[in-house]
Amino acid sequence: MGYTRIGGNLTQLPQEQGFQQMRSFSESRAEFNKIPAGFQDDFQYTGYDPINTQYAPPPGAPPRSPEKGEYRGQLPSAKVWSMNKLRTFILAFDVLFHASPIMFIALAFIAARLDDQYVSRYGEHLQQVLLLSPTIFPVIFAALMGRCFKYMGLFLAERGTTLGRLEQLIGSNSLFSALERQISLRGFSVVGYVLMIVWLLSPLGGQSALRLMTQETKSILSNSTVQYLNPDTVLDTALLGASAINSARSVFGPIFLTALLSSSKYQDTAMDLWGNVRLPRFSSIEQTTSDEWKHVINDDKMNVTYASLIGIPVAFVNENGTSNFSVKARQWDVSCDKNEMQGGKQADFGRMDSSTWKLATLPVNSSCTSWPCSVSFKSIANNDATDDDFYNYTVAACKLRYEAYETKISCKDKFCAPTSMRKLDVHTGVNYSSVNEDAFIRSTVLANIMATLPTIDNLGVGSVAFRGSSNAEKWMADPTNFVGYLGVYTQIYKLTPEILSERLTILWNTFFQSTYAMNTLGGNLAQTFDNITQSADLQLFNVTESVISTPMPNIWHTNWSWFTALLISSIILQIASFMALFFKYYTCVPDIIGYASSMTLLNPYVPTPTGGTTLHGLERAHMLQDMKIMIGDVCANEPVGAVAFAKADEGRVARLTRKRFYV
Repeated sequence: MGYTRIGGNLTQLPQEQGFQQMRSFSESRAEFNKIPAGFQDDFQYTGYDPINTQYAPPPGAPPRSPEKGEYRGQLPSAKVWSMNKLRTFILAFDVLFHASPIMFIALAFIAARLDDQYVSRYGEHLQQVLLLSPTIFPVIFAALMGRCFKYMGLFLAERGTTLGRLEQLIGSNSLFSALERQISLRGFSVVGYVLMIVWLLSPLGGQSALRLMTQETKSILSNSTVQYLNPDTVLDTALLGASAINSARSVFGPIFLTALLSSSKYQDTAMDLWGNVRLPRFSSIEQTTSDEWKHVINDDKMNVTYASLIGIPVAFVNENGTSNFSVKARQWDVSCDKNEMQGGKQADFGRMDSSTWKLATLPVNSSCTSWPCSVSFKSIANNDATDDDFYNYTVAACKLRYEAYETKISCKDKFCAPTSMRKLDVHTGVNYSSVNEDAFIRSTVLANIMATLPTIDNLGVGSVAFRGSSNAEKWMADPTNFVGYLGVYTQIYKLTPEILSERLTILWNTFFQSTYAMNTLGGNLAQTFDNITQSADLQLFNVTESVISTPMPNIWHTNWSWFTALLISSIILQIASFMALFFKYYTCVPDIIGYASSMTLLNPYVPTPTGGTTLHGLERAHMLQDMKIMIGDVCANEPVGAVAFAKADEGRVARLTRKRFYV
């Protein structure tokens, strides 16, 4: 054994081979001279003879402690593991406690039994219990698995084992302690790795119980039909001539102005104020993907630009569940490449007694022979012009197209929204394909749109140019703030060509949609459908297939991966707990490892009454709980001290110091 100074830099002096082979006193003196010079001041040689010095308690009986309550008399002697009332109670408690993992096994099988069952209060109560598992499971796991390793260590100690193996088992009460002993013992044994893997089951079991059950919504798929407005109805527009326009103006005028004046609320919604489904402006989503079907972005990140304030009437949408179908329709698209202010002479606005803005084909007085058509947009901007112009004007040059599209619609209950869109052939993509019908749109319908739209809200008003811009112009200038202003002119030339194109497209489509199939736009088609279709001269609606997903009541879903993890963790814990119970009551040796009271057992520095070697650690601690103890120097009067667990009576043990050497 060597000499060590507590807390000093010298950790170990040259070692002796043991007191059995100690050399003579003179050799001990020579050994002292080998101590480094820096430490000789701390360790003064006083003629200490290691052969004649005894590290043992002082002779004589230890003095009685005056402390009240210290155990007096002889400690009990008994057969190893003799039963008494206390141990009988402990046995009953152990049996119940060690069977507790069955609870988690039962919970796992109950959850498995509820798989694909409708949600019930019984399942909800079970889910509430499972929410406590991340707290309860690790606590029970630590208690039972720690006991298993402890009593397994006692079992091996009774039959003989290595101190390292015993330390690994007894000290393994958590993942960290198992890892700590694997590192500290420098053994890196298979047992150590197994212990760490076993302790990983503690958080796994708790978390698997938490994720064992979830609620799912199942739906039943079915097919149905939906009716939507036939694209052919555009041929029945009121814009066939002056007589038809004058007859229908009292109908389409209010429809258009109502949609326009309510646009601040329905500008960005997927359905108009009557519940019709609005379609996106194709050019606004054309670049979202290179696929044929262009995705419609309809969330908080980006608002969809819809082509019209009026949607496509759709009838017989399933009101319970999700419906998916597609509709075909045509829409106008205006794209302007120039928007500027010009004086009166340059703008060549013409007569000012009918409207404050005008639309015309380019060149003037020409007709549109093919798509796209060149059109001009002119609007009175102000009356502040200099010289002889008097008025300034907004003048824009634009291209006009009339395309065919197919749009996929998704409805949840009564709310519908477009999800994707693709362009169709202008002749074959919709019902009518006659070249003459398309020419009719380019000539008659287009000319009547350009003549009627600018006068929609001021027909017959005298001195129109002196009363300010129309509602349509004010809407194009600012769709969010245009209602109620009198005698003001809008400076539409301040808009970029892109914004003007977008707003003029919406205005154009809204007006045109208000001029045909007017009796289908008011909503409530489920009740009025028969009356509307029976009185129509042509087919108002087309039929399209709809895939309906009808939701069913929520069901429980068992996650089988987490079920397996919980079941394996619980079964391993149950096996370990029964092993602990077996080792505890099969082993004859008392449970003395890991208790502070066990350090008093047959300790020459802790004189205790005779007997008590069969006591368990806690039983011995109960009897000696008032004894004062101390870990200190039991050879305080010797040149070299000795550290031991000793009874803290007068003169028997001293405190350790960093300047003294100890064996």
